[in-house]
Amino acid sequence: MMRFRLQTKIVGSILGSFIVLLSLCSYGIADSLIIEHGRRNSHKIAITFDACPTTLPDEYDDKVIDVLLREKTPATLFLSGRWVEKNQEQSKFLAAQPQFEIGNHAYWHPHLLEKDDERILRELKRTQTIIKKTTGKTPRYFRPPFGEVDERVAAIAQGAGLSTIQYDIASGDPDAGLSPQKIIRGVLSDAKGGSIIVFHMNRKGVHTAEVLPDIIDGLRKKGFTLVTVEDLLNK
Repeated sequence: MMRFRLQTKIVGSILGSFIVLLSLCSYGIADSLIIEHGRRNSHKIAITFDACPTTLPDEYDDKVIDVLLREKTPATLFLSGRWVEKNQEQSKFLAAQPQFEIGNHAYWHPHLLEKDDERILRELKRTQTIIKKTTGKTPRYFRPPFGEVDERVAAIAQGAGLSTIQYDIASGDPDAGLSPQKIIRGVLSDAKGGSIIVFHMNRKGVHTAEVLPDIIDGLRKKGFTLVTVEDLLNK
């Protein structure tokens, strides 16, 4: 009865984020507003991809998406509002794929810890509006730019109806100094039940498309099921 009373006080999109966090806390996953992984006794892992705005003429790594489609691999794609504006047709295509979940990655991809509350909220809401208008999807999850987040930023995101999703495994794919073999080895050795892995799909990932088939195959051979963040946290 107490849980029902609490939920009835939450309105609009904030309700969804509250329920997710309440569920996570009941399993001991989250003792804050920042979620780094799912339940450790799970056999599920979420592969996520960030699409940050860049100065590159082509910001869409179609080879990465081709691998995910070919391997029938669910993924959560965190798109910046600026990236969506520059890649509208690609954004529509991605959102139309049942295996993909669309998340919010702020608008300009700034260092949010350096910004005031108003600027942070503006970044999030602007991106929500752009993604909704372009794809018809309303994100429930937010990935902070540069992986920089604290309780203040996460609380503002929650107020905007977004749960903050970090990761416990950084693939390191933007690092040109990492060989494909080292990326594959690192991800597979660090993978645990409930892990959230971050890659990039904006051509900043130097070897991303190259390593993905081996990583997907390796995780599945270890007995993991690859899912979206939504599935990782709610099922």
